[in-house]
Amino acid sequence: MKKVILITGASSGLGKALAEQLAAKGYQVYGTSRTPRDNELPYQMIAMDVRDEESVRRAVVSIAEREGRLDAVINNAGIGIAGPMEQLSMDNIEKVLDTNVKGAVRVMQAALPHLRQSKGRVVNISSIGALFGLPYRGVYCASKAAVDLITEALRMELAAHGVQACSIHAGDIQTNINANRIKEYNPRDPTYRESFERVYADIDEDVNKGLPAEEVARQVIRALETPRLRRYYTIGKPLQKLSILAKRLLPAALFEKIIRRYSGMD
Repeated sequence: MKKVILITGASSGLGKALAEQLAAKGYQVYGTSRTPRDNELPYQMIAMDVRDEESVRRAVVSIAEREGRLDAVINNAGIGIAGPMEQLSMDNIEKVLDTNVKGAVRVMQAALPHLRQSKGRVVNISSIGALFGLPYRGVYCASKAAVDLITEALRMELAAHGVQACSIHAGDIQTNINANRIKEYNPRDPTYRESFERVYADIDEDVNKGLPAEEVARQVIRALETPRLRRYYTIGKPLQKLSILAKRLLPAALFEKIIRRYSGMD
């Protein structure tokens, strides 16, 4: 019997790469997007808006009714945001937290009754940015840090039920996140304008030079298929992985100086 996997945010980027590779390996894959297209794909695309509890419930129920089981969930749906903290609107902050944090929780709450039956797995796509604040991306980093701690708690809650969970600390990936990221600042205000525009250009360039989504997908699947999930898996270029170690070892002031320079602020 094929194992059934649900992947949120599977219309493009990492989610699409995961769906394609898992389907090629013989899994029964369901990908989600808010408006799925009727393309001929080796996996099923279904409608789900992770910000809408009823939409999430309907999607998970439809899979369970059709397949009779659910073996894994990969929470990949998310949205980026960049801008000076002073100038971010509460509406956009709420949109990011509702998508990245509450959206992941909605999916897990709907899926866990089925995952407990199959002793399944939860893989949450987090970010290396969850481990330290990045200038002009504080809200995004906070959203991913929240996902990490939720995952840690979930692991302990579900251990007795045979369900395993992990977070993926992903570095920059070549996806269309640059086009979809919320960008919010006041270009008429000189307070942050020059610094933010310089940092934002570097953010876009880092994504364009990131790891191919297909390579990240292969590493995520390798983690998914291990007998026992670790809490965290880091997937990124060597310098980004090194930054995690640097934060542990370097004095805080020196580490902040390095991050400022790396981000393009200095």
